[in-house]
Amino acid sequence: MLERLPLTRAGITLTLFGLLTYVLGWRFGWVEFMVLAAACLIALVVALPFVLGRLRLDVTRELDPKRVTVGDPAVAVLTVTNPSKTPVGHRVIEDRVAILRGPNREITEAGETVSVEITGLKAGESREAMHRLPTSTRGIVSVGPAIVAKADPLGLMRREVRQAEPDSLWVHPRVVSVSPVPVGFAKDLEGPTSDTSPAGDVAFHTLREYQVGDDHRHIHWLSSARAGSLMVRHYVDNRRPHLAVVLDDRSAAMAPEQFEVAVSIATTLTINSQLAQQPIALWTGSNAVLGQAVGGSTEDVLDQMALVTQAAGVPLQEQAARALSQERGTSAITLVTGGLSARDLLPTVQQLSRSANVIVVRVWSAGDIKASILPGATVLDVDSLDRFQVSWNHGIGA
Repeated sequence: MLERLPLTRAGITLTLFGLLTYVLGWRFGWVEFMVLAAACLIALVVALPFVLGRLRLDVTRELDPKRVTVGDPAVAVLTVTNPSKTPVGHRVIEDRVAILRGPNREITEAGETVSVEITGLKAGESREAMHRLPTSTRGIVSVGPAIVAKADPLGLMRREVRQAEPDSLWVHPRVVSVSPVPVGFAKDLEGPTSDTSPAGDVAFHTLREYQVGDDHRHIHWLSSARAGSLMVRHYVDNRRPHLAVVLDDRSAAMAPEQFEVAVSIATTLTINSQLAQQPIALWTGSNAVLGQAVGGSTEDVLDQMALVTQAAGVPLQEQAARALSQERGTSAITLVTGGLSARDLLPTVQQLSRSANVIVVRVWSAGDIKASILPGATVLDVDSLDRFQVSWNHGIGA
């Protein structure tokens, strides 16, 4: 019988309490217990009219927009329609919100249930209601289903009908603009040989006057004799840069707050390389997000990076070695990790530097940067995405 009534937990508890007091009052003749039992019955009877009547409403939902960056505003717009030929009274629409992450889109934050009140609707009338969505956390915001509910003031009974199915709002990591990697080891036979090409020793571009610091071996003596001043061969590097980015996804490498910064850094490098049409590979731990064997647009990368989580993971040296072995022609590899010591990173750098330029980005807690030199690698010590942008543009992309 209890299963047929729309009782909440509070309602079931009250019902059982009423039955218990009735049995005790009847068995021992205690009038006080009979009064309590009667009070419980009255409360249930009073609650019943609040949940009677039609619940039929048509509810649709539209997310605006459907993809945002962390911190940007987003809303869910509910359109509620009364399809019947008679008016309906006050209704409460509940929209459930949860944050999903991980490869299987597990719920990482339960979020909340947003209640939207709809006043009476005439026959065939529609009305819109809007509520804000949480975008402070990277991931997928699962919105819904929408529940049309009726309940009594004491919360003893409740009826609900499931309406709009869940929708997904993608909350992408923050991305800033950074300069592309200037040079690399991957030879491009049709690469640029202009005055703006980075200086190097790959392709001859032109003759120019000697400047302090020029290699004496590049002096062209015959042209110097004709010009009456020292002339040197100007070589440029026409090799296309091929960057591989490895995001250290180990829980032991950094705290969750640092990991969020690291995710934004890795995503920033990838998106900017894609926009510059440079070869780029992105690995999170031992998994390729983008590379020679895995294609994808900028939106694909942003979607996948919205779901990245930390795990036990394999050592950073193994992560980087796997990425380098799979991404042939890599000229520079960037390791995005936590505040590891130079001693911990040195074996990894020594192994990688035989095949590519090594850039290490160490993400520290805010205000707790401990800079150090790492032989064989360029090291950027940062504690925020903005600080990384400045460090990269001045130190790497300059």
